Amino acid sequence: MNLPNVGIFFFILIFFCTFVPSKGLNSFMQAEKIYDRLSSVRFWVSLLLLGLALYGGVFLWRLYVFHLVPAEELPMYGSKVKHNDDTLRVAFIGDSWAEYHTSLRCDTIFVKKAKLFTDKPVKCTNRGKGGAMSKEIYYYMFSSMTVESPTEPDRCTQPLIEAHPDYCVVMAGINDCIFQRPLNYFKQNYRLILRLLLHNGIRPVVMQMPRVNDVMAIDYKPWHKRTPYHIRAWLLGTRSYRVPKYREALVEMLNETGLKDSVLYIPADKWGKGGWQDRSIFSWDAIHLHLQGYEVLDSCIASEIIKDWNLRNGKEN
Repeated sequence: MNLPNVGIFFFILIFFCTFVPSKGLNSFMQAEKIYDRLSSVRFWVSLLLLGLALYGGVFLWRLYVFHLVPAEELPMYGSKVKHNDDTLRVAFIGDSWAEYHTSLRCDTIFVKKAKLFTDKPVKCTNRGKGGAMSKEIYYYMFSSMTVESPTEPDRCTQPLIEAHPDYCVVMAGINDCIFQRPLNYFKQNYRLILRLLLHNGIRPVVMQMPRVNDVMAIDYKPWHKRTPYHIRAWLLGTRSYRVPKYREALVEMLNETGLKDSVLYIPADKWGKGGWQDRSIFSWDAIHLHLQGYEVLDSCIASEIIKDWNLRNGKEN
């Protein structure tokens, strides 16, 4: 039950308890009854305010936990799949960048680009959820924590991990940046994502956050939708957080946890000069890539993965 419904429920309850007389009473008894009931209005109003205060407190606490507290690490699971062929398997997980990788059928693009750098068979799988924060992306890696809905694409990525790909490309952080999540929130959630992948013997591919137009993502919204974001950012002191801050935070996390050598890190300048991506490869919102943009991105990722695989397996690039 949402907050407006709670208020309506209490109003109806007070009205019936106060102003609806019992059938069969005469006018005097009814007036006396109404007077007695009116005297208890203060009690009902107090009860209403108490209920609203408790509901509001719980609502705000849940909002705080969901949006600002990093994910709690869940018990790890292990993949039992063993591959006996030389196929190079790559998975993409994350936010809308991974979701668009699915909807635009970029798995075929990735395979085509990868075949330019290797003779090995290549297989690509992908799954993502638009708008997902790093915390949600971590929880989507567990089927027990994933909320499935028949009206939305399947967002659980546990089957992709249990299929034991050689590499997993993580596309996370843009929504954390746009919606001004604390840097520690982003760092801790990303760390958990990497830990689960490494636990399963999967080499994570960490993408440096591209220079998307994070300001436009909020400012193009109507004023009544963008105002809460600005207020929240001001209250949390995160208003100055932009893409460079999250880039620095990700590198700090990799260094602090000693995970830097365990992942394949792809700087943004690998597919955009100086870390600035060509605006022409983005869609109208300056946040997402269009099909030609994914061709540029996938060509870079495929090249870097093949180089890394050859290096790790003692083969020349």
